[in-house]
Amino acid sequence: MDHKQNIFPYVLLGLAVILIGFGVYNMTRMPPSRYSDIHSEFSLHSIDGPVTSRDMLGKVGVIYFGYTHCPDVCPDTLVRIGAALKLLDSDQLAKVMPVFITTDPGRDSPEVMAKYAHHFNSHILGLSGSSKEIAAAAKSFLSGYKKETPGKKGNYTVSHASFIIIVRPDGSLDKLMSHTSKPEDIANTIRYWLRWT
Repeated sequence: MDHKQNIFPYVLLGLAVILIGFGVYNMTRMPPSRYSDIHSEFSLHSIDGPVTSRDMLGKVGVIYFGYTHCPDVCPDTLVRIGAALKLLDSDQLAKVMPVFITTDPGRDSPEVMAKYAHHFNSHILGLSGSSKEIAAAAKSFLSGYKKETPGKKGNYTVSHASFIIIVRPDGSLDKLMSHTSKPEDIANTIRYWLRWT
């Protein structure tokens, strides 16, 4: 029997293994970020101490900027995020880092943020910081805000971007979801990225 004929099946088998491996690699590798030129980060404070964007690495991040005196959009959005988290099981929740970052550091201390965030879901981490730290974090995540002129009684509102920010396990931005997104859609987006945690 020809020696080449003996080798041929092994060559085919080797090629098949390589092609299957390449296919599996392409199916399982994390897709490129749509915001690859944006390097978002924060360094803020929780009731338990410092928290940075590096703490999100290896997890799916869910970030929302707002403030505790917000009359409507913030509580409604946090209800949606809280409901989305309830759709995940305990193993999935362990790989998610949801944070609520204040845009009103003058009134929202880490203690105030912790109590407010936990009202919507105990997994949501309330974060605050100095005006400079908050401004840097908001700018980094494309989330603008502005303190409005106080009224006669000294009360004021804060205009702010209201999207829900999803951060991939590699730390890059995935998408900016609407504050009116259904909890199911938020949960499904989180689940999609959990495969790379």
